[in-house]
Amino acid sequence: MKYMTKTSAVVGLLLAATLPLSAMAASGPALPQHWELDLAHTRIGFAVEHLGYSTTMGRFKQAEGAVHYDIKKPNETTMRFAVDTASIDTGWEARDEHLRNKDFFNSEKYPTMTFVSTDVTFINPQQAKVTGDFTLLGKTKPLTLDVTLRKIAESPMTKEPVIGFRATGTIDRSAYGMTTFAKMITNEVPIQIDGELTYIKMH
Repeated sequence: MKYMTKTSAVVGLLLAATLPLSAMAASGPALPQHWELDLAHTRIGFAVEHLGYSTTMGRFKQAEGAVHYDIKKPNETTMRFAVDTASIDTGWEARDEHLRNKDFFNSEKYPTMTFVSTDVTFINPQQAKVTGDFTLLGKTKPLTLDVTLRKIAESPMTKEPVIGFRATGTIDRSAYGMTTFAKMITNEVPIQIDGELTYIKMH
């Protein structure tokens, strides 16, 4: 995980391609337990309201993550993700440069924001509540994500197992000290991550 080591470092409906999850776990070959984020098929997005006039959509283009997930022991799942704050993209470079400075993400001083799970509770085989420590601008606070596992199956292209997921939550940016334009743009920022996890080959 090059990026995580360089900079210091979420995740529905689980639709097995041909078998229900329980049948896959019972009769199929052992599935990998260690997974990493496939950035080529992942979007880390957010939305901010601007004075009630419009909604600005954005994303972060660079991130890394690792997940330990055992289909037979889902509540023992652990995960760690890191997002490059300088990779923010709202479609307008002048705004992005402002978001990178001290008024907002202060990317030079705080190059990453991170999420490390502390508790994972599956409501059913497809949906989970994932609580963890979220760190932004050097402050760490608990954050809960609603995670949907969309699909777990062998990729027809790579012939390797892939997990598809969606994770949603809300971040109160002011709680982390990001208070610029607090009365004009959203403090409660909804986030949505759609992506894929590929397994890590253990040597």
